Amino acid sequence: MKTPQKPVAAWLTMAVLAAETVFLAWKASLDSPFLISALLGAAVIQIRTCRRGFELAATVPLAAGLAVLHFGPHVRLLYENPAGLGEFLGLSSLFVMGVRVSRSRAHEVRDNLNAFKAAVALPLFAIVSVAALPLTQRAYPVTLDRVLYAFDGSLGLQPSFVLGRLLAHLAWLRVLAKLAYEQVPVAAAILYASTMGAGQPRKPNLFVVCGVAGVVGCLLYGLVPGAGPRYLFPSRFPDSAAPLAGLALLPVVLPAGIPRNAIPSLHMAWAVLLFWNARQSAILLRAGYGLLLVLTVLCTLGSGEHYMIDLVVALPFALAVQAAFSVPVRELPRSFPFWAGSAATLAWLGFLRFAAPAWLGASVLDWGLVAATAAGSVMLERHARREYHTSKNRRRAVGPNEELETVSAPL
Repeated sequence: MKTPQKPVAAWLTMAVLAAETVFLAWKASLDSPFLISALLGAAVIQIRTCRRGFELAATVPLAAGLAVLHFGPHVRLLYENPAGLGEFLGLSSLFVMGVRVSRSRAHEVRDNLNAFKAAVALPLFAIVSVAALPLTQRAYPVTLDRVLYAFDGSLGLQPSFVLGRLLAHLAWLRVLAKLAYEQVPVAAAILYASTMGAGQPRKPNLFVVCGVAGVVGCLLYGLVPGAGPRYLFPSRFPDSAAPLAGLALLPVVLPAGIPRNAIPSLHMAWAVLLFWNARQSAILLRAGYGLLLVLTVLCTLGSGEHYMIDLVVALPFALAVQAAFSVPVRELPRSFPFWAGSAATLAWLGFLRFAAPAWLGASVLDWGLVAATAAGSVMLERHARREYHTSKNRRRAVGPNEELETVSAPL
């Protein structure tokens, strides 16, 4: 009996994958923790979906070969940056998963292709994000860091300076917080992978939710451009906060190369979204994402990359994104959590930029607004979750034909 030949398209796919993998490994940049984390996330997806042991057995040697290709005779330099191994492991995982798709049997194609797309989505988003951040510096040459700094000061303290000194004295906590801050893509991949293989995939799609948050958040950066206190007061941070007296709330020009990505804090928004979407997971996994959220707060503030108000605005922003995916599109105009989260996000940005006389020095008002924002976001997220379950039950109860008639009746 004649053995069936592999389709030409499959061989071409594997050849393209091999060429891309070699090129990326050769030109890989090991100075982007976010990209390395995203590629590690791809490896997580591969491990979760691997059904044949030889795939994993081939992944590690291939990663080692890519590292040798990148460093050449200077491979010992890898000891100075061991995290770079994650980049080569991720590239190797993507190649092996691509080969798996090209060799899939008919009944395996769908699952293997979905897993491959999920694995590719992480590094692709990271590459776009890393490329987009420098654009914010060119788009917004001046920032409103003094406004954001003054609001934090109106609360009676500068949380970023307080936590910055704490992390400066506790090296172990600083390392742990930085690890949590940089490994958000891995955390997202773990949570996503925990639902793969179930009878029905969990909705909403976690990668889509986080991806939309990233895109919309970048667009919002321009409303109140900011960089962080460590860039506003590089000689002071974190030892001594500058007094508010005499601080003019005027735009400031910061050195080139500093992205304007302070408000809303996307790392905070992602950590909140992961925590909310981990509620259906095992208790240890939920606890892990709760710890990730706490460490993200510590690192975003303690590193001097954000002001406290950046994290506060991230809460209604995350609520709006989560609520947007909690109901079908046709029901979105009636979703109170979505509109409340969107309105609160824009209201905060406008309040900070145009209403300084109202909030400057008004600590009672400022704390009240911060507390109301945090409590309201938590309560409305629960409401959004109920909306999701109600909408899902309604779709189950109404058959396709009945639903069509119901929608068509008013027309």
